[in-house]
Amino acid sequence: MEDRYAGDIGDFGKFALIRELSTGIRIGICWYLVPDEEDTNDGRHRKYLSREDDFRALDETVFDAFIPFRDDSSLRSVGTLEKLGLVPGAVFHRDVVPRDADSRGAWFSALRRTVAGCQLAFLDPDNGIANAALTHKSVSHDEVSTLRSDGLAVLVYHHQTRMKGGAAVEAAFLARQLLARGARRVQTIRFRPFSSRFYFLVNGTDAMHQRLGSFARRWGTKVVLFDEVTA
Repeated sequence: MEDRYAGDIGDFGKFALIRELSTGIRIGICWYLVPDEEDTNDGRHRKYLSREDDFRALDETVFDAFIPFRDDSSLRSVGTLEKLGLVPGAVFHRDVVPRDADSRGAWFSALRRTVAGCQLAFLDPDNGIANAALTHKSVSHDEVSTLRSDGLAVLVYHHQTRMKGGAAVEAAFLARQLLARGARRVQTIRFRPFSSRFYFLVNGTDAMHQRLGSFARRWGTKVVLFDEVTA
């Protein structure tokens, strides 16, 4: 996650989803924060905020809270997002992800302490689940597994790559990897507006999966909900 993404279309879908899944439970929101980059167009997808008829009904609370981000770039930070109070009772881990492995271990230990006592942890890396070398922009399978072992359900963000076969192939590949590393159940939802991004719900409760289904029905063609897979 980068501060400059705050309030874009990705954050709109993200907050709508975590609000749905965290109903009645405590969620830990872990930003996997990295410094802003300046040379890409990422994070500039705010035109949806001028398309009220298409998006506001999907989550009026989040949409209305994000309106100020449309014209004021100075607001764009995860700190601002936290202050909106969109997820009651949520706890946040905002420390910048270190680049070196030794420091990352201590960073992740602090993350675990932050989410202790939660039922769901949301992991929000810049890129997603590491398929090869772990970077400061990705989540490792070991980190997901550790949080599962701590007794949490885990929701993980992953930006679609250029994997041959497209979205369905990549979603299935990553779900199988999560199962191979000890997950009991995985369900994936893909968000389609502007750019393709996935969220993997790992070891969710029955209630979480029911809410995920309700969310997908409400969002209609803007999302794709893949079948749950189990070990």
